[in-house]
Amino acid sequence: MKEGQKAIYYVTGDGKEKAAMSPAAEKVVGRGYEVLYMVEPLDEITIESIREYKEFDILDVTKEQDLKLGDDDKDEEKKKKKEELTKEFSDVIEYLEGTLSGKVNKVTVSDLLTTSPAALVQGAYGVSPTMQRYMKAQSVAAGGDDQGLNSMNQAVMEINPNHPIVKDLERMVKSGEKDSEETKNFATLLYDVAGMTSGYDVDDAGEFAKRVMALMTTKARDDGAGVQDAVIEEKTEEQDPVIEVKTDE
Repeated sequence: MKEGQKAIYYVTGDGKEKAAMSPAAEKVVGRGYEVLYMVEPLDEITIESIREYKEFDILDVTKEQDLKLGDDDKDEEKKKKKEELTKEFSDVIEYLEGTLSGKVNKVTVSDLLTTSPAALVQGAYGVSPTMQRYMKAQSVAAGGDDQGLNSMNQAVMEINPNHPIVKDLERMVKSGEKDSEETKNFATLLYDVAGMTSGYDVDDAGEFAKRVMALMTTKARDDGAGVQDAVIEEKTEEQDPVIEVKTDE
């Protein structure tokens, strides 16, 4: 391990590639620290019962907890900075918590994310998405009901205040656009992407596709490309069908 690393970090996922995609891992990888990838449900069950190894705590980076990053001397400075960021992005936090009500437990600002705009993490006693899928499969196989697993397992959404996507959402919320469908789609897509990269499944693939298409259509219109509608006239005995293309300016 890198000198100065004070804990053994791990992240769960359905395979090494998916585990490595976790935005939460950025918190420690960005510092050059090593991370263990737990890719089997049994790994997580086992590691949960092992709290430490020698002098090192064993910590899940996808949990909302103190990760012991080795800068304890800056705790007060970090706390003050986070309070300032939380106040600065209070409108965004309030908007996301309202828009995503029932999907997230709360929204917080993180100064540890580096390249991702947002991440979904669990509370200290939460269950990872990998374990959640395993528990659902076991429940269904036993003839039980898996509906209760979602309600007890709402994630915490962390946003990166330095990311352009979060800054753009802040602009939309503060400029009076927060009641528009475009802003709602933008915020929900932020949640969708954070969920997928954090290992969660998309609840409704159809609605997700609609949000993506709406965003792409808005981008096309902003670029002046326009949207083409094809109108097919009725075929007569004397002529073949005629396709008239109209472009919305």
